[in-house]
Amino acid sequence: MSAPDAARRGPLLALDTSTLTAGIALYGAGGLLGETSWSAGRAQTTAILGETARLLELAALRPVDLGAVAVATGPGAFNGLRVGLSTAKGLCFALGLPLLGIPTLDAVAYPHGGYGHPVRAVIAAGRGRFVSALYDWPEGSLRRLTEYENTTLEGLAALVAAPTLVCGELPQDRLDAWRELAPEALLTSPTLNARRAGCLAELAWARFRRDEWDDADTLEPVYLHAPPAGDPARALAEATLPTLPVADWRLPPDN
Repeated sequence: MSAPDAARRGPLLALDTSTLTAGIALYGAGGLLGETSWSAGRAQTTAILGETARLLELAALRPVDLGAVAVATGPGAFNGLRVGLSTAKGLCFALGLPLLGIPTLDAVAYPHGGYGHPVRAVIAAGRGRFVSALYDWPEGSLRRLTEYENTTLEGLAALVAAPTLVCGELPQDRLDAWRELAPEALLTSPTLNARRAGCLAELAWARFRRDEWDDADTLEPVYLHAPPAGDPARALAEATLPTLPVADWRLPPDN
């Protein structure tokens, strides 16, 4: 997608099907236009297009009005990520739009910056395991400090050795045990812990305005577990850069 094509700057559609919770959002020059999330279970395939059409209708928009599509790239569940990425790529190819991939844990950490503490963003990996990464905000810019770490609840607690805001998909039925395991952890309410597609959209919008997007032919997700045997994407993808600037916290005003 060339810079002249992106100059139309229509609203951005963001899709997140990383886990059993799914979400979509619309974001434009004036900010968030609409957002919805739901417990999708394993029915992302049957729900994502219908929910997208409904959100577009509520915002009085048509698919041809869109300027870009963003998608959560994981870590996440194999089937969910494949649904989200294939839907996003299909829309981009059909409408001639740029595609922007945003790591799922970046969107989890994003709304919790500015509190003076590092943030450990968490998503549930199933089978009693959790995937997390540590973030901070040097000079107002969200930055991931660690690789993605897949561990148990006890292992996750061991990663919190200093006061740290822990957010995301923590088991609500084990919070008392978690507080004993990780006394340095600072927790938010379940509502504030919910992963928001609007955060994914805002991160993507910042990249879109800088004329940064991904190659729709080669963009691949990061899986929590290896795909089924025989699948060409069997190898588990892992991020290895110790520090990675993600987005500027202070977005410049739109012209």
